[in-house]
This record gives sequence, structure tokens and C-alpha cells, in this order.
Amino acid sequence: MVLAEVLIEMRNLKQRISQLEDYLHRLADNNATLADTATIKLLDLLDKHRSHLILINKMNNTTEVSIGSSKVVLANAIIITKTMKRKIDLLNALIENENGVLDVFSLMEQRDKLLEEHTTISNGLKVIEWSTVID
Repeated sequence: MVLAEVLIEMRNLKQRISQLEDYLHRLADNNATLADTATIKLLDLLDKHRSHLILINKMNNTTEVSIGSSKVVLANAIIITKTMKRKIDLLNALIENENGVLDVFSLMEQRDKLLEEHTTISNGLKVIEWSTVID
């Protein structure tokens, strides 16, 4: 199994947990038997989620990636891309502001540079995620 597959499983687990939590909240006052069954299944999913989190955390902190001329662990590269995405979202909001007084062309230029960097780093991370084998 590769890291990307674990990440996909993790997203699926989150969805299942969320759905089961909603189901359990609806049942808690009406059907004790089904609520007990849902609780047992939910606890099992939470255990799997925890195991996946630990595995992902271990891999993210031990796998090194190159960003430009620097080598960083995958966990830090993920933080870098998330921060870049927040900057891109901020610049997009400023660009789309109808009452804005800022230089839209300058903002677009900054955004486009960040988008290019973000895309390059994100694509590199995807390659790492699909090529990192998990024991």
C-alpha cells in the first residue's frame, strides 16, 4: 500500500464517521438497540481513524521532499502548501472585491506566481504520496 491510498482511506473514514455520528444522534432517544450497534461501529471506526492518523503522521515526519533547493519533511511541505493556498484565497478575495482600491493587476500577478509555485509543489507531493510505500 502507498501513502496516497492511506490518505484516500482516511477521507472515506472521516465521511463514514460523520454519517454514523449523525445517525447515532438521531437514534439516541428513539432506539436503544440500534444506537448501541451504531455506537460500537462508531468506536471501531474511530480506532481505525486513529491508527491511520498515527501512520500518516509517522510517514509525513520521516519522508523528505525537495522544495526548490531545500529538503523538508513532508509534514512541513504540507504546511507550506496550505499556507500558500490561504494566501491565494486572500488575493482572490481582494481581486474580487467590488469596492477595492488596490491594484488588481499587481494582486493578480502575485496570485499567479503563488498559484504556479503551489501547483508545482502540490504535484511533487502527489508524486511522493503515490510512490511512498507504507510498511
